[in-house]
Amino acid sequence: MTSTFSYSPKTHVLIGEVVKAQGLHGELKIFCYSGQPENLKDYHCLVLARKNGGVSVEYTIERSRKQGGSAIVLLQTIADRNTAEQCVGCGVLVARRDLPAPQAGEFYWLDIQGKKVRTTDDRELGEVTYLFSNGAQDVMVISDGQNEYMVPVVAGIVLSVTEEAILIEPPTGLLEMNISRDD
Repeated sequence: MTSTFSYSPKTHVLIGEVVKAQGLHGELKIFCYSGQPENLKDYHCLVLARKNGGVSVEYTIERSRKQGGSAIVLLQTIADRNTAEQCVGCGVLVARRDLPAPQAGEFYWLDIQGKKVRTTDDRELGEVTYLFSNGAQDVMVISDGQNEYMVPVVAGIVLSVTEEAILIEPPTGLLEMNISRDD
């Protein structure tokens, strides 16, 4: 996911995008980047970010329900279809303060993007450029500008995540197997 929305990642997290107005009473259909639209019911407020850089006030969530792979959400003060249609294409933000604290050994993807990665034998691999899920586990994509490595985010490989770097202990052959060169 590449964000084209302007907002402060220190205070907010981009969790999805408004894809359409739903019905006549101001509901919004939101595509959730996490693939878990049912989680929107756990938040009290959302902020909308426009592609031109503007952000809205906090909207209180009046109700939320899952519909397929999306969420249908009614936000306070958005009471009709015309107002809802003006929100289509906006990014959906949640305040970091409203996110549950990660458990020990857990982290939010956005918090490790850009971190340096090194191995237990002190080899610096580069920085985390993005993450994805392959269905079985999350995978970090690490790049040094020349080489790209895909490393599963699992206990036994990822040993620690600190403010400064991520320490990994890859099994023999993993880095060589997953290397791709931009030749």
